[in-house]
Amino acid sequence: MVSSSVSDQERHRVGGFAFSRNFLAAGTPVGEGAPVFIIAEAGVAHFGSLEKAFRLVDLAVNAGADAVKFQIFKTDDLVSSGSPDWRRRLNSRQLSQDSFLEIRDYCIENGITFFATAHDQGSLSFLHELDVPFYKIGSGEVRNWPYLEEIARIGKPVFLSTGMYTMEDVAQALDIFAGAGNPDLAVLHCVTSYPTPPAQVNLRAMDTIRKTFGVIIGYSDHTQGFHVPLAAVARGAKVIEKHISLDFNVPDAQDWKVSCGPDDLKLFIQQLREVEAALGSGVKGPSPAENAALQWARKSLVAARHIPAGTIIGAADVTCKRPGTGIAPSDLHTVLGRKAVRDIPEDTVIEPEMLK
Repeated sequence: MVSSSVSDQERHRVGGFAFSRNFLAAGTPVGEGAPVFIIAEAGVAHFGSLEKAFRLVDLAVNAGADAVKFQIFKTDDLVSSGSPDWRRRLNSRQLSQDSFLEIRDYCIENGITFFATAHDQGSLSFLHELDVPFYKIGSGEVRNWPYLEEIARIGKPVFLSTGMYTMEDVAQALDIFAGAGNPDLAVLHCVTSYPTPPAQVNLRAMDTIRKTFGVIIGYSDHTQGFHVPLAAVARGAKVIEKHISLDFNVPDAQDWKVSCGPDDLKLFIQQLREVEAALGSGVKGPSPAENAALQWARKSLVAARHIPAGTIIGAADVTCKRPGTGIAPSDLHTVLGRKAVRDIPEDTVIEPEMLK
């Protein structure tokens, strides 16, 4: 069993197995030192229409996502006959394997990576045939350890969503990947609720997973709007998955409630990149953008009153005002007790050459 307490020095090495600090996903780096990997989750938002699936790809491409993900399943193999309502809902939202071949090729033509979540064994076998560059395991596979092991042993990178997981479940999942010798794993914190109330998102769980297991961490979002995934980026998520949709207010559907669409997906990704850029290096110091402010915003020592030549400067002779082009207030001790070599008018910035 994977240890549940790992020191900072042992991050990225769990139970004797080292998970990757970063890996390549279809040639794009993921993890430490890499830009946030953005997944546009098209899911079943095509509602069974190949033409709409193509438009979802276009949406992801135009907004600047790194990859677009669909969900592949055969309803009868995914849902038992004991759940007729779910069968009815999903039957209209499945596409044929031939359609996914076309979608894959359309993604290649348009320069975006295609991949998918397979929800049944036949669909997983089909993904093998498609030779996807990496795999996504949905939260619904929690405790489906044989399924996780099959994917882990393929040896390709994997994005693992952990909605409904306990920490013990995460530990068991990581044991499977360690046992399979597959280090290229990104663990996505997720809450399987549509929409997820912000108070139940628990972004600090990302910290717990990262510190405990030393894996690349990400966040799969099910909240309304996109301020929460932006906060996840600020908290260190290296992968963000956000649902996309062309249709809203759809009866018997839930993904649209947590989706970005044509009106805001591009803005979301733009703001995500801005938040990412804003994180900076962590080194505290004036930024290049502040150079001008160093001149006008800081204060200098200024004559508090007219100072005749020959005056020995005392505390009552000096005050602090902008701009910051003269002697810094921190150097007041170098001014007190010195003699003015010429008249210094009131409100004049004091310069070193004025003093002896």
